[in-house]
Amino acid sequence: MKNGVLILLKKRFLEQVKRFISALYLIFMTDFLQELKEHGMSQSMSRVSRCINNGPMEGWQGLIKEMRVVLYPNVNSYEDMEEAFKATIEYYINYDPQERFNGKTTGQVRREAKDNPENIISYPIKQDKRYKNFWKKIDEKKNQLA
Repeated sequence: MKNGVLILLKKRFLEQVKRFISALYLIFMTDFLQELKEHGMSQSMSRVSRCINNGPMEGWQGLIKEMRVVLYPNVNSYEDMEEAFKATIEYYINYDPQERFNGKTTGQVRREAKDNPENIISYPIKQDKRYKNFWKKIDEKKNQLA
């Protein structure tokens, strides 16, 4: 009898905690969304740990951060950091040859495509094993449901 009462109390307690957390989340999100709106911003639609579509951009940002540390290690203020990132992106676009572009920079590839849109050269992206495995699992789940 004692264990049954404790189990019931624990269940009710956890239900109330969930309701409280949901209410806090709603209040926070309402304030957060209002703050974004006031600054002319919008919320990303990606969910935590489910943003495989953000992978290429996340990877590029990580690369830029690493390059910034190497090119401009002594950053002491926000303004210095802003200038360092701008200069790093400039370096990446115009001076960093890419293996996948056969030694051309991203800026060169873009200029070639803009100058001759009828004859754009294709540079295939090497498939990442993690993405292949992710989509393989999705297909397997779809097949299980069918």
